[in-house]
Amino acid sequence: MSALAVTRAKGIPSRYNGAKAPGRKMTMVRPEPQWFRHSWEGTMRNASMIRSALMAATMLSFSGTALAQDADEDSGTEKSKEIVVTGTLIRGVAPGGSQTIAVGAEQIQATGAANTSDLLASVPAAGNFLSFVGVRGSSNFSLAVNRPSLRYLGNTSGSTATTLLLLNGHRLPGMGINQTTADLDAIAAGAIERVEIVTDGGSSTYGSDAVGGVINFITRKEFDGVEAKGSYGLGNYGGYQQANAAITVGKKWDGVSAFVSYDFAWHNELYGADLPFSQNRDWINNAPAELACTVGSIQNAGNTYALPGLAKGLGNRCDNTELQTAYPRETKHSVYASLSIDHGGPVSFMVTGFYVNRKNVSDAGPLLATGTSVPATSPFYIPITGVTGAEVFQYNFSPVFGNHTYQTTKLESWGFTPSAKISLGSNWQLNVLANYGRGRSDFIGQQINPTPINTAAAAGTFNPANLTAATNTATLAAAADWYQFGKATNELMNFRAVMDGTLLSLPAGEVKLAVGGELMWESYKGSQSRTTTFAGIATSPLLKKTRDVRAVFGELSIPLLGEDMGVFHSLVLTASGRYDDYSDFGDTFNPKLGLTFEPVDWIKLRGTWGKAFQAPGLSDLAQAAAPTINVLPLSVRPFVKPGLTPGTTDRNILYVIGGTKLPLSPQTAKTWSAGFDVKPPVIPGLSFGMTYYNINYEGSISIYPIFDPNYYTNFPDQVVTYDQGIAAIQARVNELNALVDPAVATARLASLPLGLQSIYAVMDGRSTNLGSIKTAGFDFYVREQLDTSFGNVYLDASGTYITKFLTQSYKGGPVTDSRLTNFTKLRLATTLGANIGNLKAQVTWQHSQGYKTVPTAANLNQQSVDSFNVFNLFMNYAFKGDGALKDASISLNVDNLLNQAPPLFRGAGNSVYGFANGWTLGRVVKLGVSKKF
Repeated sequence: MSALAVTRAKGIPSRYNGAKAPGRKMTMVRPEPQWFRHSWEGTMRNASMIRSALMAATMLSFSGTALAQDADEDSGTEKSKEIVVTGTLIRGVAPGGSQTIAVGAEQIQATGAANTSDLLASVPAAGNFLSFVGVRGSSNFSLAVNRPSLRYLGNTSGSTATTLLLLNGHRLPGMGINQTTADLDAIAAGAIERVEIVTDGGSSTYGSDAVGGVINFITRKEFDGVEAKGSYGLGNYGGYQQANAAITVGKKWDGVSAFVSYDFAWHNELYGADLPFSQNRDWINNAPAELACTVGSIQNAGNTYALPGLAKGLGNRCDNTELQTAYPRETKHSVYASLSIDHGGPVSFMVTGFYVNRKNVSDAGPLLATGTSVPATSPFYIPITGVTGAEVFQYNFSPVFGNHTYQTTKLESWGFTPSAKISLGSNWQLNVLANYGRGRSDFIGQQINPTPINTAAAAGTFNPANLTAATNTATLAAAADWYQFGKATNELMNFRAVMDGTLLSLPAGEVKLAVGGELMWESYKGSQSRTTTFAGIATSPLLKKTRDVRAVFGELSIPLLGEDMGVFHSLVLTASGRYDDYSDFGDTFNPKLGLTFEPVDWIKLRGTWGKAFQAPGLSDLAQAAAPTINVLPLSVRPFVKPGLTPGTTDRNILYVIGGTKLPLSPQTAKTWSAGFDVKPPVIPGLSFGMTYYNINYEGSISIYPIFDPNYYTNFPDQVVTYDQGIAAIQARVNELNALVDPAVATARLASLPLGLQSIYAVMDGRSTNLGSIKTAGFDFYVREQLDTSFGNVYLDASGTYITKFLTQSYKGGPVTDSRLTNFTKLRLATTLGANIGNLKAQVTWQHSQGYKTVPTAANLNQQSVDSFNVFNLFMNYAFKGDGALKDASISLNVDNLLNQAPPLFRGAGNSVYGFANGWTLGRVVKLGVSKKF
């Protein structure tokens, strides 16, 4: 029976996708609900429109002769005194004692990054170094946006992030369904002037989420002229392609400046089969690992028999990850606009706004059966000599539904921020802003409902060995009407006022003060289900949660020693603090102290101490009202109680409640750092420095560690196993089912092939405040630039070395030294380049150190995972002089120049198989053009 026939049997209109992966047949795209198409019909859908966008950008880039000018390029000393940098509220000073990493426009161009996630992947401290964090092949609504993680604190099952994202110093609206984190890729790349990263806790200045640090995207303030850019890239894996086009148009006249920047980005998908390093294997038998294949197998009495001949052994094996997207297709449109008014008087105004929409299409491959039990009484029972009892069939549904299950994630976000600066005289200034933003996220993906299949198989009316048989038609139609979906809207509104200036003068310099207050309102509205019918999507309950936040804050910068005092160059103490009052969990106060000592003007010693916090996400709090039940086969999650063996056909399913367990408290951290920066005058162009950091992060929101064998011992009150008797299983199932929607509870029980006899354990898998992390390490850098007769040569090396990473899954539990196995301690990025006249050329070496792993029989006693080394080439030629090519440039990026594959790992982690310690698209060659006029 075809997928089209099943769809028609359900009365759902069919839609086919003309685009297909190389070598794969065209298959049905599952229908989308009307709400899912609310604003996406206008999205570019084919390569011809992509080519048109690129051609337009390229034509623009060579059609004018006027000069473009970025107003910030010529900022002088007086103007720099008005700048407020990330990590402080006071104009003209650096964040006291803190390390700041700046990524400028030239560095951004050299990475060739199509979005900010890729850009941060080039920064060793940023948490996704040498990796592409994103939605993978088998997606779900839990992951919608990339969340940065400075200091590699990770992002647990909580919906917020340990790193705060800012745009020009203010917050962005949340994005996601199970997340309420700002979208890292929301801002048009053409509008970004630089990125500032402060790798210290920032809650004393900004409030929640700034535990690992702050990433602030700084946009252009003014632009006069037109700038057009375009690039196109090709990869050597699977016909990979990417395209980007951007245009910025601005005008500056008497006291007024306005500009708008538009970015388009697109790339196609890569499948697991396209990547030679991706493989899900049974390494012991040197065979693919999965039994859920097009031609299936039978399991009975601990043995496996391959269909159709019933050969006893490994069964029919396959690797379904080959048919899943390792890197999904994505299309993105983003716009950023700014209007500023400054006539030189005491008041100036600015209003900015942004809009972004993204569509991500992943492919989960064929729909899989989780094991269908066929009793001996069924006419479709296949007798096996010497074996009796029920048989379990392992297979997939590709004969009827094809090899593709497309899953779509759609994200839309927008916001606007009016602000004003008011000069109060005597070097005092008042800055006020209002900020509103909204994010919308949608996801849908098809699944298989096992309940109709298990019911029909038990009744003898389903034939798993011949899926196209007529007897299966009605059952398959019912089973295919099963979806996971999610939709959510996040809103943010806040008002902030900050007044700063000189409080008094001391012999060492001016004491500066900043004080302010902030009001913030956040809202989350979402609906989701991991298992529902197509009709049930429209009736899923809407979860809502709002909160109000009131805050006051201040910062003081006190010079204790100054150059005029004749001893040392300077010694500055800074102190900041912020009080936040949350409507849902109460109040919190977070202070921070910083000290910067310069014995001479070319040596800086610095240190900080502070507290930070991370408020529970609104999505987490909303989901407390709607827990759900998940049925997880142990064949998928093979974590069992030591000494308690699951059965082959029974006692092999985990019955788990998911959601949020109240109350939730803020996640808190204590941080301190110490470091130095040196610019020796005897070696012009040389600078180097190092920072030691220490973070104690407590109360992280995560699920109970149900997939850890120690869970059964450490949480005896949270789990019931089958050896405690069927009555205990029944009692705990009744207890959990009473917490969820009755229809959900009924459906989950019906999905168990043998009823309660199928259950291995009943577990509590809800999120709550559990874990802690204690981490420490060093950041370091060395930079050198030597002037030459042809221009200059330069070196820029930076890295992060983690000296401690202790984790505790729950309070009072065992402490694990994560650095011992499966942990990268050292990450490096080193760039060597030269400017030769109009030509800039550089090569960057990115290094992720190898590590020890736990040898097991399953990984053939693998002792370690190798280091991963990638070399990237960048070249840019800028045309000078007059003529049509004035202020034009061409660039060449070759990512992964030597086509290095990530190191072999005979295991699985984070839904990847066969490799670890990095990720790559292979060798990707990108050609770009730009023109200012």
